[in-house]
Amino acid sequence: EGVAETWDGLVRRLTAGPRSQLSSPSHHRGYAGQPSLATVMFSGRRYINLESYTAKGEARQTLLGTLEHDGLLYFRTDPKSGKVRRIQGNPHVRVMLSDRHGGFAGPWLEGEAHVLEGDEKDRVLAVFRKEYGAVGYLVVSFLGRLRGMPRMDGVVSIRLA
Repeated sequence: EGVAETWDGLVRRLTAGPRSQLSSPSHHRGYAGQPSLATVMFSGRRYINLESYTAKGEARQTLLGTLEHDGLLYFRTDPKSGKVRRIQGNPHVRVMLSDRHGGFAGPWLEGEAHVLEGDEKDRVLAVFRKEYGAVGYLVVSFLGRLRGMPRMDGVVSIRLA
């Protein structure tokens, strides 16, 4: 009973926060018409801690800015980054809500990540542009360059298990 109360409290706290203008529980439904886990936990949240795995199975954690849309999490990155190479080698990931300083804000959740290409990638980049606005989109690209990522036109989707 204590665990159920804790989980209910977490879900209430998470759903009480700001929500993305593009995302709402009506966009993607989970079981029995309920919102997906990604929608409930990550809608309106900007940061996650992503855990991906090397070829040797070693975990690597990365703080990322994300966007929840239609029941999936998305993030932009340089398509040649280490996290993209790790995801291409092993799509199994874990994610956790985080604050912008990397502080943990929830339980680890299992998921599967995929690097998007073609029209699907372009569609999600348009969602990022709409969500962040033209200036915000360019600022994120500029900050990526400052961090040594010459391109921020790679997009990765994460479907939570």
